[in-house]
Amino acid sequence: MPDFLLSQLLVTVTLIIECCAMQLKNKNYILAALSVSCLFNGMHYLLLEQQTAGFIFLFSSLRFLISIKWKFQWLSVAALSVSLLITIATYNGALSIIGFIATVFITVGSFSHNDKFLRAMMITGGSLWLLHNLLLWTPVGILVEVIFVGSSAIGYYRYYIAKNSVKLSS
Repeated sequence: MPDFLLSQLLVTVTLIIECCAMQLKNKNYILAALSVSCLFNGMHYLLLEQQTAGFIFLFSSLRFLISIKWKFQWLSVAALSVSLLITIATYNGALSIIGFIATVFITVGSFSHNDKFLRAMMITGGSLWLLHNLLLWTPVGILVEVIFVGSSAIGYYRYYIAKNSVKLSS
């Protein structure tokens, strides 16, 4: 099976997981689901010879698990430092920079105690990964980020905008 086709099959697993993840209310369940999806997404990028994105996503799988248990800001800084080292070691141009900046938003959000902030950071970081995947031209990867950003926005709306609208009209 060609690497490109296998990469698209692996990222399809990511797609399935992320379709549901941002609709969960419990932040720890969201982070656990994202941890699993990162494993598949990381392998997808490695098959496409995008080492920066691949290794950032493999590391992100571990980072999401750590952020479930501990919210220390020094862990966020440590995770960002590891991601920066990955980016420097595997640098291959604009895609590496876009991926790193996207990771900054998602990392900061994942170590936050605030669910609303987490969702806003996921939308921002996911939008940058969407740009990354458009430039790379990974069709299922593009779909993953469109659905991830859309699902994140829907979850944000459901839990923070619509809920407040109901309270105001009552």
